[in-house]
Amino acid sequence: MQTKVESNEQYHSSTSISASGLKTIFKKSVYHYLNQKSFSSNSLELGSAIHTILLEPEIFKNEYYMIPKVDRRTKEGKSEYNKHLMAANGRKMISTDEMEIIEPVLENFNNHELAKEYCVGKIELSHYGDFMDIPIRVRPDVKGFNFISDIKTCQDNSPAAFKKDIYKYNYHLQATFYSDALGFPAENFRFIAIETNYPYTIEVYSLSEEMIERGRNAYKSAIESWKLYLDTGVVSGYKGYEYAKDGSILI
Repeated sequence: MQTKVESNEQYHSSTSISASGLKTIFKKSVYHYLNQKSFSSNSLELGSAIHTILLEPEIFKNEYYMIPKVDRRTKEGKSEYNKHLMAANGRKMISTDEMEIIEPVLENFNNHELAKEYCVGKIELSHYGDFMDIPIRVRPDVKGFNFISDIKTCQDNSPAAFKKDIYKYNYHLQATFYSDALGFPAENFRFIAIETNYPYTIEVYSLSEEMIERGRNAYKSAIESWKLYLDTGVVSGYKGYEYAKDGSILI
C-alpha cells in the first residue's frame, strides 16, 4: 500500500472507499453513502480534541485555543470575545467547559499504562491501495509494531455499553477492515474507550472471535454492494430484506 502523511481533510477528499463509507453502506445503503453530507457536532469536536491531545499533544497546542466564558449579551462581553477570536488566529476554539473534560481525561490516560502502550506507533498515517479489487483507503489512529488501535469517546465505556456502541456504529467493521487491509491480525486490534462523563475513565477493548467474524462479514457485504455500483452503476437500496409482491420491504 502507498502511505501518505496528510491532513484529515485531504484524506477524506479522496474518492476511494473508506471504513466510514463501508459503515454507511452496510448500515443503510450505497444511495445513502453517495448522498451523505458532512456534518459536525459538539460531541464530534470534543472527541477530535481529545484524540489530538492524547496522540499529538504538540499539535493540540498549535491547533486549539481555549476561550474563557464571556457574556456575549453585553457590549463588554462581545468586545472580549472578539479579542479572543483575534488571539485564536484561526485555531479551533475550546471552551472552559470542554477543557474541564479534556484535562481529567488526559490525567487518567497518563495513569493508564495499557492505554499508553497502545498509543505508541505511527499516528494517523494514510494508506491507499487496492483491496478485494477496489480502491480503498485506511487511516488508523495508531499503527504499532503488531497492532492497530483506535480512540473512541463515549458517554459510557462499561463493557455492556461499549459493546452496544460497537454494534450501533459498526466499530467491528472498521476494526476488521483496517486489520485485513493492512495485514494485521484482527485479534490485535484495540479500542481505547474514553468516557466524556465524570469520572472520565479509560478502558481498553479487543474483539472476540465472534465479533471479528461479524465485522468481517459486514465489511465484505458492504464491499459487494459498492463493487456492484462501480461495475454497473446500480445504486442499491437497503440490503438483506425480503420484499412483498408489491415491492414493499418485509420487516
